Amino acid sequence: MNTFTARITTGVVGVAIVGVAALGAVSVANAATPSATPSASSTTRAGGDSATAATGVPFRAVSAHAIRAQFGRLPAGLKDDLHGLQGKKGSDRVAAVTSIERKALAGSYGAEVQGAAKAAATAWKDAPPTLRKDLAAARHTSRDDRTKAFADVRSKALGGHYGAAVESWAKTVEANVRKEQAAQLPGDVGSIL
Repeated sequence: MNTFTARITTGVVGVAIVGVAALGAVSVANAATPSATPSASSTTRAGGDSATAATGVPFRAVSAHAIRAQFGRLPAGLKDDLHGLQGKKGSDRVAAVTSIERKALAGSYGAEVQGAAKAAATAWKDAPPTLRKDLAAARHTSRDDRTKAFADVRSKALGGHYGAAVESWAKTVEANVRKEQAAQLPGDVGSIL
């Protein structure tokens, strides 16, 4: 396979992986967020998904990986706030995550991040328990089977299996990732030639 074809193939696979990442499959930032005990500020959902009840945003939707993949850059304020999570544990970390989610929803990190956070909150508010169950099952598969399991979740999300809100969100995330990759492609092609 020539280099150009390899890059295109890698890009398409990247879209699939990033789309699932934004749906909740993988995120270092979210994995490091402890599952809090239910309280006024947080709740642990089925499948181990820790998200704040106050915001409804799955934290992974505003993770550095998801935002970079969709928009090509990470706003400085978001980068600083995510960096500030390092070393925080327990209720301090939950409070910091809640603050990041609220800032994202309020537009403190810019219109792109705000749109992503609002779309994620809407999708997760209406998401059926089967999505969380499928994501939990995919996370707990063997490393070799994980990519296929997440691809299955992605296909179901894009096909409307988890409802219209999740389908819309998945399509938006995928379109954003493809747009970002297309913007980078001309530079890649130029460097190949």
